[in-house]
Amino acid sequence: MNGACKEKSWQAFTLIELLVVIAILAILAALLLPALGRAKEHAQITQCLSNLRQIGLSVKMYADDHDATLPCRDSEQSGKPGPFENYALGLGGNDPDQSHGFMARATNRPLYQYLGQSAVSRCPADKGQQEGPLDFWNDNGEWKPSNFEALGCSYRLNAALWDNDTLQLPDDPAANLAGKKENWVLSPSRFIEVHEPPAFWYGNYYHWHFARGPTTVVPGDLAADAQKFISPILFVDGHSANHDFTHALKDDRRHPMEPTKDWIWYKPQQ
Repeated sequence: MNGACKEKSWQAFTLIELLVVIAILAILAALLLPALGRAKEHAQITQCLSNLRQIGLSVKMYADDHDATLPCRDSEQSGKPGPFENYALGLGGNDPDQSHGFMARATNRPLYQYLGQSAVSRCPADKGQQEGPLDFWNDNGEWKPSNFEALGCSYRLNAALWDNDTLQLPDDPAANLAGKKENWVLSPSRFIEVHEPPAFWYGNYYHWHFARGPTTVVPGDLAADAQKFISPILFVDGHSANHDFTHALKDDRRHPMEPTKDWIWYKPQQ
């Protein structure tokens, strides 16, 4: 019939056409996902640097309120009566998991007055630590799934040398920066105040940011480990920066804390 609308004919995709489309989408996803992953990792670094700047401001306010004195390592150093409380592994943050009783509760931590129970103390790439038995603290050393969830904080005060050997005799290997007057530090723009575990040797080594393999590396596997040890850092002068500690940790494993042009871990005796 003239003027009558003709019904449109729809032709379905063939199997080969569908397979071609799927293959193209898979290729695009393979190209885009690594870029998106890298962007997320860089965003986590940026978040940590912001967190550390806020922690630095809080430490400065603490020092202003305590006769220019930096936070102590623990309740023993501060002379606080009662059960032992560690502050070096948690200047601020949340309450620890109940199985880690050596850690101070959030309200007892040095920076609680300035930060409260804030997410500022959480690294978004925090993978936790696996240190083995820590008899002194009556703790199993399993800080998983993250330091923040186990201990209440991802970041650590530069408060001890943890049995690392040094080429120069340290001024205070037991407490290092903790509990010192601000003028004790001779180079505030290079002296590390707060850091993440990947910057440092404890009993094991750790990868948090840009991890591409095991996040815990035992000393015997360090030579074969091809990943970088990346850590955002807060310095005593209040600025934060991201640094690669791979050479410091691997080139001379007996002395990983020696000064570089970018940082200082400890103060030698004068």
